[in-house]
Amino acid sequence: MRAEDRRREIIRHLEDYGIVKVTELSNLFQVTEETIRRDLERLEAEGYLKRTHGGAVKIASTQEETAFHIRNMRNRYEKQLIGRKAAELVQPGDVIAVDASTTALQFVNFIKDKKDLVVITHALKVVMALAGNADITVICTGGTLHSRTFSFVGPLVENALASYNIKKAFISCKGVTLEEGITESTEVQARVKAEMVRGAKEIILLADHDKFGTAALATVAPVKAVHKLITDMGTPEEELEKFRRAGVEVVVAEGASVAPGGRLA
Repeated sequence: MRAEDRRREIIRHLEDYGIVKVTELSNLFQVTEETIRRDLERLEAEGYLKRTHGGAVKIASTQEETAFHIRNMRNRYEKQLIGRKAAELVQPGDVIAVDASTTALQFVNFIKDKKDLVVITHALKVVMALAGNADITVICTGGTLHSRTFSFVGPLVENALASYNIKKAFISCKGVTLEEGITESTEVQARVKAEMVRGAKEIILLADHDKFGTAALATVAPVKAVHKLITDMGTPEEELEKFRRAGVEVVVAEGASVAPGGRLA
């Protein structure tokens, strides 16, 4: 079991029981107690739990927060690779739009130290991630709060996005196929992302390998609307070739070393 899958299971155990023990988790996952302690230390640093003597306890949260945390951990390493590669495309003076996906949130973590940048977003997590940099102008669209994704949706968001001159839009999706295009699981999120696509000069799609071959409920835009696709090495080459033939520039984010705490070095 990969470390990120193990940590996701630890969160699920906390949701079920409210408390976990190092010894029990060590036996359950067949890893050393030291490995479990490092997992708990990492999860505490990221706000998922509070460590105690011999284990950890659940931090009170809503179901929506838990769902976001679990989605944020799925393919986390691949999302970090994609986010770091996408950050290389951001230049001083850029006006960019960022959606409320967990992949885009990883991307934002790699642009925190950029200067002379305007970020337009409907995502609360993105706003919070960039709040400490005075050299980045953050514009939050407002709108109706969608608690499951910690983002704003609705006509106010769409109207706000339409009023700005966006140079680059960084978006992810629930699924993407050549036939159905970029798709989302809810119509309200699809409309917001569709407005980003309409308003930006360049569309960069951030999609890990699990997104390919899946079509969700609502279509955001056809594949031909995408200028660059950034994915990870787990995406089959035959899938990537389909997008190349459709005129999309494909960038594969390769692996990297991992710093202490599990983040990319």
